[in-house]
Parts: sequence; C-alpha cells; structure tokens
Amino acid sequence: MRTTFLLLSLPVLSLLLSCKKDQDSKMMKETYSSETTTVDDNGKKDSMTTTSVEKEIDGNRNGSYSYPYKASDGSRAKATFMNNGRSKTILIEANNRKFELDFKNKTPEGELYERSGISAESKGDSLIISQDNNEIALVRVNLN
Repeated sequence: MRTTFLLLSLPVLSLLLSCKKDQDSKMMKETYSSETTTVDDNGKKDSMTTTSVEKEIDGNRNGSYSYPYKASDGSRAKATFMNNGRSKTILIEANNRKFELDFKNKTPEGELYERSGISAESKGDSLIISQDNNEIALVRVNLN
C-alpha cells in the first residue's frame, strides 16, 4: 500500500514542481536596431553606424544606445549610453582608447557623467568632454 501511494504521489509532486517553475519565469522582450549610412564628406566616403538595444524584463527597461560623434578637427568618436536599470554609464571610444564614465546628475540641458577626473556632458546632439583644463566639443553625426 505504501509503495503504491509513493508511486502515485511521485507524478503529482513532479507536476506541482514544474508548475512552480513556470510561475517564477520572467516576461522578457528584446528590441535591436542598427542603421548604417555612407556619407560623402569632401569627396571622401565614410560610414557611420547607430545602434540600439533595449530589453524589458517584467516592465523594467534596460538599454544601450550608440551614436557617432565628430569633433571640429574632423576626428571621430563613438558614444554608447547604457542603462542597466541600476546604474547609467557612457562609454566613449576614440583614437583606439575607451573611457567609461558614471552618471552623476541631470543638468538643465542634458546629463553629466564623470570618472577619474574626466567628465562628459550630453546636451541634445552635442557631447562636451573635459579633463583638467582641456575641453573637447563633439557633435552627433546625423545619418539623414
């Protein structure tokens, strides 16, 4: 009798445990987009890519957005704004170097990021990077 009871209760127990796993699963949605454009700049062909990745887990949005930027001297940089739901950072890539800065506060025109004596302030389509007394102004390259 005990053996029969144990054998019959085993499938019921496994069914209950499998139902519990389904209740613990999270609703997740991912969205990816990428746009690449070739631009003629003084007779020179140049390609630029803007990308975005957005994840939504149980209603909380996380994402990263990358934009190409250009300085007044013609040099290029890429800035990736990341938000993982707990913290916001910006990754700036230029001249084979990478700088990751942490979100500090919201400004009237945009956002301020800082780390290790380097700061960057986003203001609409511009990004101003400062270190010591040096300031580099970048403008987002429009893909239109």
